[in-house]
Amino acid sequence: MVAALVGIAGLLAAIVVFALMLRSEEQARRFGLLAARVASRLVRLVRRPPVAGWELATVNFRDRTIDLVGHRWIAITVWSLVSHLSLYAVLLVALRDVGVSEAEVGWAEVLAVFAFARLVTAIPLTPGGAGFVEGVLFTGLVGAGGDQAQMAAAVLVYRALTWALPILVGIGCYLWWRRRSWTTAPQDRAARGRDQATVTANPHRQAKG
Repeated sequence: MVAALVGIAGLLAAIVVFALMLRSEEQARRFGLLAARVASRLVRLVRRPPVAGWELATVNFRDRTIDLVGHRWIAITVWSLVSHLSLYAVLLVALRDVGVSEAEVGWAEVLAVFAFARLVTAIPLTPGGAGFVEGVLFTGLVGAGGDQAQMAAAVLVYRALTWALPILVGIGCYLWWRRRSWTTAPQDRAARGRDQATVTANPHRQAKG
């Protein structure tokens, strides 16, 4: 209950702040200044210089968000729904794979627990919701009538597939993407840098070519 209340309170606060930021450019600038002051006080504890330019970043974020939602709101809605349903399907398959039958915890109950977990973890209190998501899912599924051992196993399998595995895949993709720059000779990197600088300085010439 405490975790749910904290998650819902954080979600509501984020919605209010987000709505005010989108309301006007001046509001976005004020929130940027306020966040910069708070961050500057925190970094001062570790003897770091105060942050700057956050008001410009929030205003830029507001402009980009309005433009993106205005032109792509249908695609954003559809793919967000696909993402949520895909995660729910993984959780349901994990439950059935460890031996939790439909009679023990039905698909509708799993959906209710999953939706509740997504709601209370909308504001990540830990990186990727680590520990927090697992606790909410486990508590909800056990409350729905599942065996504790099976619920724990299913939640761990679900998180391994939807959280740990993408991180490992991302690391592998990053290393593959960076390998050319690591294996390229210094003179080749310098030549590419000069070519890129030429393209940046003469975009019309590049388009013509």
